Amino acid sequence: MSFLEKAIKNGISKGISNAVGNAVKQVVEPKATEYANKVAGELDEAAQNISQQTQEAAQQTAKATNGLEGAFANLQQSMENYATQAAKNMKICPKCQTASPADKTFCPNCGTKLPEETLADGAVCTQCGKQNTIGTKFCSSCGAKLPTALAEDKAEAEKNTDVLARWAEKLPEYPVWNCGGTDFELEEGEDWFRFAASFDTEAEGEQSIPAYRALLKANGFREAGQNPDKSHLYKKIDGKCYHVDTEHCFEGSMNRPDIWFNNEEPYGGFDYVKPEPKKGFSFGDLFK
Repeated sequence: MSFLEKAIKNGISKGISNAVGNAVKQVVEPKATEYANKVAGELDEAAQNISQQTQEAAQQTAKATNGLEGAFANLQQSMENYATQAAKNMKICPKCQTASPADKTFCPNCGTKLPEETLADGAVCTQCGKQNTIGTKFCSSCGAKLPTALAEDKAEAEKNTDVLARWAEKLPEYPVWNCGGTDFELEEGEDWFRFAASFDTEAEGEQSIPAYRALLKANGFREAGQNPDKSHLYKKIDGKCYHVDTEHCFEGSMNRPDIWFNNEEPYGGFDYVKPEPKKGFSFGDLFK
C-alpha cells in the first residue's frame, strides 16, 4: 500500500468517525476503503507520470501538493454525505449501540426494542427541518438540540436514576450522591462497593469529593481511629462500622472520581482514644 493510499484511507476513516461514530463506521468504511483505493491508485499513477527532471514537473508537483488538502476535505465531505444516506436505513440499539436495518423492531444482538426513528431521523432538526451530519448534537442552521442528543440525555438521566435507586437499596447507611456529574456507575464486589461519576472538567471532578465529604459529615460520618484522616470517614450503626474511602478517588482520572464503601474499622478501632501522656517521676511524689 502506497503512502498516498494510506493517507487517503486515514482521511476517510477520520471523516466517518466524525460523522457517525463507530456503529455507522462499521457499515460505511468498507465501501469508503474501496473508493479510497481507486482514488489513491489514480493519483499515484498521475504522480508517476510527472517528470522530476524539469522545472515544469516541479511546478506540477507543487500544484498537486497544494490541492491535496482540498481533496481530503472533499473526500471527507463525500464520506459524511454517504454516511448520512446510509443512516437513513439504519437504527441504533439504545442499550448496546448495535446498528440494525431500519425495518427491524428489536435489536438482533440483545433483544432491546429499537427506536422508531432511524439514525438519520435523529439528526433532523425539529425546529427548522435541516438534515444535519450524523453524530452532531446541535443543528448547524438554528442551533437547536437535535433529537438524537435529546434521546441520549433522556437515556443518561434514566440510567443515573436507576443507579441512585440501586444505591438507596444497597447502601442505605450512606447519603445518596447529589454532587453532580453524569454516567453514574455502582459496582459491587464481595465486601465492597465502588461508585463513579464523570465530569466535563477535572476541576468539577475534583470539587465533587469535598462536597460529598461535607454531606457525609452532615449525616454523622467522621474521622476516627489512631490516625484520623479526612479521606476516610466512618460511622457506627448498631455496632457495625461503615467506612467511606475517598483517598484513592483520582487514581484513574480526575474527570471520573471513584469512591469506595466497605465495613472496615480504622486502625486502632472506631472508638480509639489517645492515651494520656505519662507523668515524669519526681522525689516529691514519695511524700504525697
